[in-house]
Amino acid sequence: MKYKRTFLVFAGITLIIVTIFVHYAWGLKGTERLLSEDIYHVWEEGKKITNHLNPYTRIIGNSLRENSKYPTYLPLSYYFASILNHFGTSRFVDFINTWKPINLLLHLCIGVVTFSIYYQQRKPISGIIACSILLLGRWSAYIINVQHLEFAAILPILIAGQQLNRKPKLSALMFGLSLSIKHVGIVLLPSFLLGLKANSSSGNSISSRKRILTYSAVALIIPLIISIPFLLDQPSGFLLNMLFSTTREFGDHGKATGTRMILTGVDGTRLIMLALIIMNWVAQAKEKINFWLASTLTLLIFLQFNAVVFAQYYIWLATFLLISCAYLTPTTPRHPTPENSTVRDPH
Repeated sequence: MKYKRTFLVFAGITLIIVTIFVHYAWGLKGTERLLSEDIYHVWEEGKKITNHLNPYTRIIGNSLRENSKYPTYLPLSYYFASILNHFGTSRFVDFINTWKPINLLLHLCIGVVTFSIYYQQRKPISGIIACSILLLGRWSAYIINVQHLEFAAILPILIAGQQLNRKPKLSALMFGLSLSIKHVGIVLLPSFLLGLKANSSSGNSISSRKRILTYSAVALIIPLIISIPFLLDQPSGFLLNMLFSTTREFGDHGKATGTRMILTGVDGTRLIMLALIIMNWVAQAKEKINFWLASTLTLLIFLQFNAVVFAQYYIWLATFLLISCAYLTPTTPRHPTPENSTVRDPH
């Protein structure tokens, strides 16, 4: 047991140090390469807010098929950029230099939460393997390279899953925080709600429904509050930006992300995706599937059938897949100690 603990501490410290060096190494490549990435447009939209302009109005009268770098996120990240701009971070390079250590911390925290979930299942060695994949793997390296918001959105939704039936209100707040950064997680909300219901008292359906409604309300309150100024100023512009992800034309990052479905077209493919996701929710409810696994299947369906698939989406699938693996086998029993073990007389 002592050697195992020493190994875990050594492996954990090594992973942290190597992850820091990986982030540092990518940072040496400079910021010019980021001028075409989403993080630059987060910065640009934040500057508009600082100048009292509504970034969501740009889509009005323009195509809902072609990607013109519309502000398709909920405004929390834009507020963050605006606040930094307001306090003197007036250049993109300064913004990135502020964001990079935050992104590193978020990445490391994802590793900590992942290991804690495995540790709670008494599978610490498997937890080290899962952390190694999430901290050092190629899909994480891509996020580090382009400095996207994935780590910021994934961390709170992992905490939401971990606390789902321990502290439901905290879980719901974390889910809402994730949505406020990137609303990819909205397709996972039904699986979380079904996971909440599955652990409620089966004899009290009213209490179960109340918990589900409360969780939904708390999860959606943060996105709603931060969006109110833009909804009041230009409701059609804001809503069109939020809907753009469901109307835009096919898009991908090349052959590594697969290719489009040739028979059904962009809208037909989305209908297939929606049908399969709904079927997955039904299967979760009827077949009592663990909500982590059901969420993983939802993300897999999304990646297979969504009209737009970019490389940053895969870190979502990798994270949920690895968390699901923690629950695939029974929890490893603790070794009996002299105090709680008993020796039975064979006679």
